[in-house]
This record gives sequence, structure tokens and C-alpha cells, in this order.
Amino acid sequence: MDNAAKVAFLKRFPLLQVLSEEEMSRLAASAQLVSRRKFRFIYQPGDTADHLYFLHSGRIKIGAYSNDRREVIKDLLRADAVFGESVLMGERTRTEFAQVLSESAEYLVVRCSDFMYLMHTNPRMMLCCLQHLSSRLKRVEDRLAQVLLRDARERVIQFLLEVAGKEGMQVGYETLVRDFFPQQEIANITGTSRQTVTAVLNELRKSNLIHFDRHSILFRDVSKLA
Repeated sequence: MDNAAKVAFLKRFPLLQVLSEEEMSRLAASAQLVSRRKFRFIYQPGDTADHLYFLHSGRIKIGAYSNDRREVIKDLLRADAVFGESVLMGERTRTEFAQVLSESAEYLVVRCSDFMYLMHTNPRMMLCCLQHLSSRLKRVEDRLAQVLLRDARERVIQFLLEVAGKEGMQVGYETLVRDFFPQQEIANITGTSRQTVTAVLNELRKSNLIHFDRHSILFRDVSKLA
């Protein structure tokens, strides 16, 4: 990816839209394009927090570990997402992990020092960063509210609807999602057990609302699932 392509990509992010052409070009020139394969970690708890990441393609999960080492998934991110932004709040050591879920993921890595320089020289960046961090916090709070207020079955179905809406390919009344999540991942994301996920999926399949295999899921009619 040459510098012009990096600039075109970074312009997609509301977080960066207050930058001038010169500032954007300088940021792009300092950014490094990295690719990771499925299940590889981009960072883990305990790693030094000194970079910010802009997801170009693929899917990753952001999470942490409970005291008994269970995964707690905080967010699922797709192309055109920012992650690792806790460095902007002063984090110096990672408390979360970022792991690739798709067959591969490609992202731009920006040094925190380069980004902070732009914040100091362009005051409007500070407001953009605050708005971005507020939006991220709301997503985490919404996910926590689902865990607290919905039962296990409702959480699994809500997750299916969310994925269908964001990643589904429409074919008539049917919606196809390729590269679907393993059932254990769905359990980790929804705060349920793998057995619960399996039971809900099988129930929906028996009702002819979905069809699934190891790699994809087909929603017969999303409106009937809601």
C-alpha cells in the first residue's frame, strides 16, 4: 500500500477528518501496514501500549481475561474500525487483547507519539478523540446491558441479528453470512455456554429460521427471527 492509498484509507475515519492534507500525508507516511493470520494476537495483556491501529480488512475481537482465565469479549470489530485507542487515555500496559478472527486481517499501525503530536498541534483532534472514546464506551456499556438484562437465549439471538445486519449478504428474503463464528466464540461474546449456543442454533434450525454449517449461516427471514 503506497502513501496515497494509506491517505485514502485513513480519510474514511471520522476521528481523522479534521486533519489537513499535509497532516494526513505525514500520518500515513509514518503508518506501517501489517497483516496477521487467523487466531494470531495483535497484542495481549501485559504488552507495552504504544501504538494505535486502523483495521483495513478482516475481523478482530477485543477482550480480557477473568480471574479464572475465561475470555470476556468486549467488542467485535470489522474493517474501518480503530482499536488500541486506550493509549489515548494514558494506558501504558495493555489490559486487553486483540485477536484476529477472520482468515487474515490487515491494519495500519500508528505510533502513539506520532498521533499525540497531531493532537497537540491540531486542537480539533482532541474533540474528535473524546467523541470517539465516548462512542467506544457506549458500545461496551450496551454489550454489558445485554448481558445483565437479557436471558441467554435472547443474547444469542440478538447477536445473530447484529451479525446478519452488519455482515449479511441479501439474497431475496434470505441473508447469508460467510466466515461465521465458531460456537465457542459466540458463547464467549454473549456470556453464555457453548451448550446454550448449540441448543439455540438447533432450535432455530428445526424451526426453519436458519441453516448453518461450520463456515456460514443462512437466515431464512431475519424479520421472523427478531
